[in-house]
Amino acid sequence: MTRAKKLDFKLTKLLPGAVCVLVAAAAGIYIWTHSASGTSNVTEQAQAAQAAIPADLKPAVSTSGDLPNDADFEQVAETDTLVLYADKHTGHFKVRDKRDGHELLSYPNPEDWPYETISGNWRSNLLSPIMMETVDTAKQTEVLVSSLLSQKGGIMSWKPVENGFAVTFALPSLQLIIPVEVTIKDDYVETKVIDSGITEGKDQLLSLKAYPFLGAAQPRGQEGYILLPDGSGAIYNLKENITNDRSVYREPIYGTDSAYAPIFTNRKPVTMPIYGIKSGGSAFLAVADQGAEYGAIYAAQAGVYSKYAWATIEQEYRMQYFQPTSVDQKTGFNTYSKARFGEDRAVRYYVLPGTRSDYSGMAARYRQYLTEEQNMKRLETAGSPLPLFLDIVGGDSQKGFLQNKFITGTTTDEAKSILDRLHSKGIPQIVATYQGWQTGGVSRFGFGTQVDKHLGGNTGMKSLAAYTKSKGDTLLLETNYTINTDGGDFNSKREAMQDQAGGILKFNRREANDQIALVSAAVSLGRIKSRIDSFKALGVDGLALAGTGSSLDSDYNRKYAANRSEAAKLQQEFIDTVKSKFSTVSTIGGNAYALQNTNAVRSIPGDYSYDLFLDEAVPFAQMVLHGLVPYTMNWGNARDEYQKDFLRSIEYGAAPAFGVMQAKTEEMKRAYSVWQYSLNFDEWEPSILEEYKRFSEALGDVQDQFITSNRTVAPNVKETVYANGKKIIVNYNDAQVTVAGRQIPGNDFIVLKGGEGL
Repeated sequence: MTRAKKLDFKLTKLLPGAVCVLVAAAAGIYIWTHSASGTSNVTEQAQAAQAAIPADLKPAVSTSGDLPNDADFEQVAETDTLVLYADKHTGHFKVRDKRDGHELLSYPNPEDWPYETISGNWRSNLLSPIMMETVDTAKQTEVLVSSLLSQKGGIMSWKPVENGFAVTFALPSLQLIIPVEVTIKDDYVETKVIDSGITEGKDQLLSLKAYPFLGAAQPRGQEGYILLPDGSGAIYNLKENITNDRSVYREPIYGTDSAYAPIFTNRKPVTMPIYGIKSGGSAFLAVADQGAEYGAIYAAQAGVYSKYAWATIEQEYRMQYFQPTSVDQKTGFNTYSKARFGEDRAVRYYVLPGTRSDYSGMAARYRQYLTEEQNMKRLETAGSPLPLFLDIVGGDSQKGFLQNKFITGTTTDEAKSILDRLHSKGIPQIVATYQGWQTGGVSRFGFGTQVDKHLGGNTGMKSLAAYTKSKGDTLLLETNYTINTDGGDFNSKREAMQDQAGGILKFNRREANDQIALVSAAVSLGRIKSRIDSFKALGVDGLALAGTGSSLDSDYNRKYAANRSEAAKLQQEFIDTVKSKFSTVSTIGGNAYALQNTNAVRSIPGDYSYDLFLDEAVPFAQMVLHGLVPYTMNWGNARDEYQKDFLRSIEYGAAPAFGVMQAKTEEMKRAYSVWQYSLNFDEWEPSILEEYKRFSEALGDVQDQFITSNRTVAPNVKETVYANGKKIIVNYNDAQVTVAGRQIPGNDFIVLKGGEGL
């Protein structure tokens, strides 16, 4: 061996060790610099907070004992509907509804207070206007759950502002200052945490609950419930906790953030930033108007922390993430983000009149919010027939000996034949979404616009698009720019999302047993802008977006960094870009921030999570959207319970939807993504035709009508009422039932035109 080769051999042996040393050193430097600079910064913050908080600050306690004293409230604002009163001693408020005189209180219901037995810190928490989670900056381990009163905090300042008041809470023991504004307008009261005024010291703020016990009530013989945006919507009925179940509901608005260390609960994602509470004859709807991207829906049932059932929006200011200290990123430590998620957090509480104090009234008020505040428009169907939403599977891939093998599901010519057969047998209008059209099929995620040659190529797609236009149909191509399996036009090291430690964020694809890089939102936006004309050249009517509008993550890629709020805006711009070139764009799931320019929402949940906390599903999301944007639920040929899920689609006002292909289902048994479905069109054609007929009977003439009411009229019998008076009564029982003289067959429904009643 020559001397040069010996030297090269030694360097080769030493290189891995050197890399490890460098990585360890880098990690050590990271930890040292962050702790050193952090300590210096924290010291300065602590000194600033200590100087700002008066030494003689008094605890924010009532003048007459535990609860705020009625005599201490003074009127601070008034609208045509509401009157706002404030207590300077505690920072609490109450709102009187001038329509019926009932009051919404920012603290637990006084009528229930004599029955409350909790003591210690949690009694203080119940009485506090703010609760928080903090962590010691130096230790970064133990999280402290506390409140204004448990920490003997007080009111540093209080002043009237236009339409309300501003109060600044101070907690000397935590060196923490929290400013809040409370105002009223029209029929709502709004609480806003002013981010620029938050001052932190030795303890970092992780989360904050402002007025968490607003509307809290005990289930002492009264009817009531908490509405949660779980799936389609779900309610927890106020009741005694006889099973001693200690579970709470906590789910991040718009889903978990992949850049952090999320806690997965297997609950359905929260797509709308709302919750509601009905207690007796009164109710309110809470809407996160600002900062929803960093909020979580939090609810506790009676008997967990107290005898009160309560719900709130928990504001996140920092989240936990994993900081690796090894090359393989398997060893390291958990820590919290250093910088606070900085923006104002505003929650509106819409006070509902007694006649609308239920989840139907809550849905109507949120729909009004979307039209007045988010510029959503009412549908104009002008007598158009109910469309059939048909997803056509072009192809997929399966593992081959040397490379993946393409499996043809439906060519573009075969797609024409499918549509033609459906038209010839009475279906007048179809929204067709072509899936798996790229090279590689459904399992391929990329930015290309080339249609796979096995399906007919770009020429075949143009021909199909011309055919659908001639029939008055709509043709969409499904795309997903949020994940990517391509190597040619995507560099994951530079263009993928990253966490704070520089790790690439990936999506675990279970069916293919691999991981796919998440694309930075700014990269996705740039790619669609550069390729939108190529899509337009195919002649299709629009794009069906997967991922965009249904997942939301922070991105710490230095070149494309975006927090959750910025990522939501980038997704909105993505949708707007597609809409600027096409007549139609659809999304999946329907996060609220993505609804404004969407022509259809596909696959919205039609059920809830079935955990111990919740009692039953309600069509809250569907009641909000009906008449604003069409929506579908699960494919008819992918239902868990075929007939009952069909009936639920009818009750919930969803458009009919199926997924099909021309190939036999068994052709896909080894495919990466579509093997679990029964898709053969020949087998499903009779069911599609029969179901469409029944969907059209029930929903064809109410596409542009708002749902005004949904209720239970008998055990397992539901009634949905539309603005034009039409009623649909669904019987989920196996046996026929008679309700108010009307016979409803088992596992079926009846339709009552306007003017007819039960």
